[in-house]
Amino acid sequence: MDYIEAAAALGQALVDSAEFKKMNAAEAETFANTEATEVLVAYRKAQQEMAAAAGGDVSKEELEEIRTRLLEKQKELNANAVIKNYLDSKKAFDQMMQEVNSVLQHYLEGGAANCSGSCETCGGCN
Repeated sequence: MDYIEAAAALGQALVDSAEFKKMNAAEAETFANTEATEVLVAYRKAQQEMAAAAGGDVSKEELEEIRTRLLEKQKELNANAVIKNYLDSKKAFDQMMQEVNSVLQHYLEGGAANCSGSCETCGGCN
């Protein structure tokens, strides 16, 4: 198997993983949910407003008001069960990808001779 075939097999294994499937389903549920979408849009708008204000010419009071609005939107975001499910599933997928990248890095750095292929028994990749 050449490296392209191996990469394709890895890509397919990632797509077939429970973590990827759960994240995709949670993402679809989030964007199909009007309330969740509105919360996300409001949060992103508050983030953009904060970024613009931080680099702009606003008073300390205005900046604090914007910061307060951003924190309120963040609370709404964290309180939404649909969004929380998506964020949790994305975190699990991201963690899986970090593990995959750690294994790849381990091999690229010459550690392949001591690797059993099972991350359960190895502390060397982390």
